[in-house]
Amino acid sequence: MELMILLSLIGAVCSADITAFGQFMISRPIFCGPLFGYILGDIYTGLWLGLIVEMMWINAIPMGVSVPVDLTMMTILSVVWSCTAFQGCQEAAIFALALAIPFAYLYSEVDLGGRLFNTKIMHWIEKGIEQGKEYRITQGIFIGLFLFILRAGIAYFVFFIVGGIIFKQVYSFLPYEVVYGLKKAWYYLPVFGFGAVMYNFRNIKIPFLRK
Repeated sequence: MELMILLSLIGAVCSADITAFGQFMISRPIFCGPLFGYILGDIYTGLWLGLIVEMMWINAIPMGVSVPVDLTMMTILSVVWSCTAFQGCQEAAIFALALAIPFAYLYSEVDLGGRLFNTKIMHWIEKGIEQGKEYRITQGIFIGLFLFILRAGIAYFVFFIVGGIIFKQVYSFLPYEVVYGLKKAWYYLPVFGFGAVMYNFRNIKIPFLRK
């Protein structure tokens, strides 16, 4: 239980890097995947899953009011589930990634609700400025950051426990044909991911290769 709490806190800090604070790129799957894999003793699985998510959803960037699927949560959930239940099992890791996708989309809705609540904080700050209480700017920033980390931390903890139970129960009953397909996907998904990268950057022109 203590480990899950610690992982939830680290995950919340990584997710905060997406838009709430910093943008030091620690939220990128290629970083947080190996990080959680290292913590759980399987950095290879963490790196591989992070690589897949990074390439497959490389164009999912939060801009303005756009709230894309939380790639950080998707990566962390899949790494934690696979490394705590079936460490080193490639088939289980891919199934964990597939299961993490709906959980990540669910959290995007929770995050959207949190952003709507932030507008109330913004209005509170605006009223304070009109009253000469400029210190509310700093207070509002810290309140918003605290609520984000609290919301993300609780979501991670609940998803780790509930999703972990679902993951272990469902994976144990998968037929051989499905498991064999997951094994193949371990090697094929990076190839598809590389294709997604090439497709998303197909219109970029490299200066020294221009005609």
